[in-house]
Amino acid sequence: MPEREIDFNMQNETVEKVPKKGPEVSRELFGGVLDFDAAGHYPGLELLNFIYCGEGEDLLPVGDVVKIKRRSHDFGRRLVWDSSFKQDSRRHDVLLDDVAAEETLRELLRCLQLEIPSGTKEPKWSRAHFFPYTPSLIHWDARERYGSIRLERLYLRGGGALAFKILRSDQDTPRLQRIREGFKQLYSATLESPLEILAGFINQQSKRDEHLVPDDIEKTTRANIDEFEDIYRNGILNILEQEGATSVAKIRAVMGWTGLWLVLMQNRRARQNLSIEESPIICDCGAGSPQLRRVSQRCLQDTLGNIVSAVVKAEPNVANAQRNKIRSFFWATAAANGFLNAWRGRKHFTLSVDALEMIVLATIPTGSEMPYERFVTDVLYGRLGIAVGRGAAEASGLVNSIDASLFEENEAQLALQMIAAGLVTQYSDATRMVSPVAAS
Repeated sequence: MPEREIDFNMQNETVEKVPKKGPEVSRELFGGVLDFDAAGHYPGLELLNFIYCGEGEDLLPVGDVVKIKRRSHDFGRRLVWDSSFKQDSRRHDVLLDDVAAEETLRELLRCLQLEIPSGTKEPKWSRAHFFPYTPSLIHWDARERYGSIRLERLYLRGGGALAFKILRSDQDTPRLQRIREGFKQLYSATLESPLEILAGFINQQSKRDEHLVPDDIEKTTRANIDEFEDIYRNGILNILEQEGATSVAKIRAVMGWTGLWLVLMQNRRARQNLSIEESPIICDCGAGSPQLRRVSQRCLQDTLGNIVSAVVKAEPNVANAQRNKIRSFFWATAAANGFLNAWRGRKHFTLSVDALEMIVLATIPTGSEMPYERFVTDVLYGRLGIAVGRGAAEASGLVNSIDASLFEENEAQLALQMIAAGLVTQYSDATRMVSPVAAS
């Protein structure tokens, strides 16, 4: 009897020493699973799967458990990116025996590929996803195992599930309802389009769930952690309600805004976990200053270091590979969405035209405009924590260590880029206005 007691206590002690895995640590720190394999554009694609492949007509349902009906689009993806698909029996059942027609369809579908920023060669079909131009192009992860197609997470690992949880857990009921309505209208112009009809037909030939399945990852994510989540919700609402924007522009903005917000949130919550004073992300907008470039590079390294330190603080025994996956989610997602200068080599924070268009759509309501100086100080710095101009540098104390004139030149360079992109209208030397018209 005593011997059994000792064994039992030893078993308990052993269980208590098992380190938390990367997904558990990520949920603890950031609310959801942030993983390098799921970086880039994948959180946005995962979000759209939850919204448009769910149960019933309520696109943002309440309740503890969310059920979705996953679809693989393996027929179309394998037709384009799998040479062995020629032996698939469905090919002969669906496609006419016309080589030219098949090649035309293959090239059409190839043009629908979701960008893979790190891609240097032809991807495997399971790595290649379609951009969700129409609702029937929205699809889940899948791969071939043991001779059959399996629907399972490869790249849609939880970032989009976290964004979905944040949206559907909104305690501002009027805003929640407006976002629901915005998503209902998002694809209204494409429902009868030839592309949607073709995608729907191809989708019918593919592996998909016969019944709704509960999603355990979304269930374990946490929302309403801090007020920064309202920045994300307001951004999604602004994007969806942009009257002059096309559906494609809105879809790109929803996906880009989701990725950008996740990395900004990751930075903030890592610092909070370490009790480090808030400091802005410093963007080099191409003014040509070596000093500002070095400061921005150092800012990136500090940010990545803080994420690692927060992970180690939460779980000292976390495996290095899992720690690095959480860290790499930040830079890979930032790079894919135009917040870093490159995917490889020496990296620093910047703002691409695509990133600026998405930020403008997300932060300036439809039909309105904002003075450029206010946009740089109140929106980029005040809301998002991004330092570009002198106002941000002064407010954050950066001018104590960096010459303020560098930020003035940086702000001027960003204005030139936004004017060239049509995001800023210059009415006079003293009046420059930012509006979402060109971003539409």
